[in-house]
Amino acid sequence: MNNSLENFYRRFLLILLVLLLFTVFPVMAASAQEVSSAVGEKSTPQKSQTLKKSEQEKILARIRQKYSRKQAFSGSFHQKTIYADSDETTLSLGRIWIKGPDKMRWEYQSPEQQILVSDGKTIWYYTPDLNQVMVGKVEDIREARVLVNLLAKLQLKQKGFRLDLRRSNDLITVALTPLSDDKAPPFQSMAMIFSTADYTLQETRMEDLFANKIVITYTWESTSHPALPGVEFSFTPPSGCDIMPLGR
Repeated sequence: MNNSLENFYRRFLLILLVLLLFTVFPVMAASAQEVSSAVGEKSTPQKSQTLKKSEQEKILARIRQKYSRKQAFSGSFHQKTIYADSDETTLSLGRIWIKGPDKMRWEYQSPEQQILVSDGKTIWYYTPDLNQVMVGKVEDIREARVLVNLLAKLQLKQKGFRLDLRRSNDLITVALTPLSDDKAPPFQSMAMIFSTADYTLQETRMEDLFANKIVITYTWESTSHPALPGVEFSFTPPSGCDIMPLGR
């Protein structure tokens, strides 16, 4: 696998999850303390609470409702990635735009520029330094088929996964573990951390198929919009750019 494609997959699975509407560690019931320590921040320990089935169902219903609406959100993100093959740690910063239920635009600004865009049917991944665009159809990429609209469809009995839900004070953790009979899971483990106040996604943690550990924290702007003027959820490759297939 070439470096560009591997780098794509290192980010791609988590981005698709956040697509939610549109994304780790082997710990599937992460507490607020564990989440903060993963990105190098201090916090006060919080006791994790297992909820009754009826309470879990209500929380998941509210998450589905929030992320199935055709609203647009914008914000910034901070990503920490620990690569399994070298123990190297990288920090990435950028901007994110989401429009439910399945459109997104990620612009990595540091340490290198990258753009990932999806209109819900097609995915473009552009690397300016390589002058290269990878293009694929969501239906041709198994991870995309599994994860697109995931947050808008979360259920206690999640097809293909074991779902665990816990609450720690002002945070809710929804954790997914692929079932053992899945021979080609989209990731090894994943946890999504939401605010109890408005069910906004605060953080995602994942261990991908390459055993890379990823933590992304989000800072959302205060308002949502029916549309985001000037934001494109499609991509036109620059003239002279190399175009490569993705997902075949």
